[in-house]
Amino acid sequence: MTPGSRTSPLSVGAPLAEVTRRDERSGDEIVESIHHGHLVVIGPGPTPPGPGTVPPPLTTVASLGDPGALTYVRSAAKPFQTVAVLERLGARADELTDAEVAVSWGSHRGEPRHLDAVARLLERSGTTPEALTCPPAVAEAAPGAAPTRIQHNCSGKHAMFALAGTEIGTPRDALLDRSGTLQQYLLEELSQRMNVVAVGIDGCGAPAIAAPLWSLATAYAGLATLPWGQRVRDAGRAHPMLVGGEGRLESALLAAGVVAKVGAEGVYGVGWRAADGRDWGLACKATDGSTRGVAAATIAALEGLGVVARGTWSSPPPLGGGAPVGSVRATADVLQIVERIGGAAAR
Repeated sequence: MTPGSRTSPLSVGAPLAEVTRRDERSGDEIVESIHHGHLVVIGPGPTPPGPGTVPPPLTTVASLGDPGALTYVRSAAKPFQTVAVLERLGARADELTDAEVAVSWGSHRGEPRHLDAVARLLERSGTTPEALTCPPAVAEAAPGAAPTRIQHNCSGKHAMFALAGTEIGTPRDALLDRSGTLQQYLLEELSQRMNVVAVGIDGCGAPAIAAPLWSLATAYAGLATLPWGQRVRDAGRAHPMLVGGEGRLESALLAAGVVAKVGAEGVYGVGWRAADGRDWGLACKATDGSTRGVAAATIAALEGLGVVARGTWSSPPPLGGGAPVGSVRATADVLQIVERIGGAAAR
């Protein structure tokens, strides 16, 4: 392959969600568009372990599209980056509040509570908001504001990078350097959790990894259940609104006790422990990059599997004149996965 050539094209995948608009004459909902993509559920092997034996490794229990689809996981990598930074901070990590840890792996909306938590985290490294390494942006929650760095949805991650930099002696202008000490350390952590195939540049300027989709689901199963992820998941569950914000699926799932994180271009990672004590993970990627489609498929799968209660979250409906005129719903293909797995994954 020559430099710049596409080595692993993303296939269209399977239908994950459909958008409907109601016929005002008949009341029927007509499918207006369909979001395609890839979804994989990772869970325990078919043979339960006997007493005192080691559980078998997790395996692909069900999938739609390509479970190995190479995916830039984008911000779904953030909790693992926070795990790595906390390990590097050592005893100093104990000084951080749960709110500061939660916002460090959030993709926040720029609500006042988000900006306050980021500001407190910045104070720990003596970094001003203007010195953040993410670009200026306008917050989702304040569309009329002038762009600033702290409003960027990744500012919590970059505030944590700044704190790590002060601990290991990495200057501000080298914090995002892919070959620098900090990012090499973070890449090592990510490589322990996922099968990293490629490294690009994220929208915020930090390195962005690409991994097979099943690998993301496996990593989230570990994040939700294993000791190495406890501080991060506990912080997210304690402050779910700092990880996302008003109306966000990941905040609703964290509030329900399920570890979840969105990534740009239509990525979700989810992990949980079932009632029988075994671990599960789910990852979803929209071919068209739509968060709307993967969010609808993800919540439908989790509700159908009994992981969260029905009504935990619902996709914002299509509007007509400002009023709901249809729905965004998972396809029959997603619901068939739920039926295939049955109640084995229920919490």
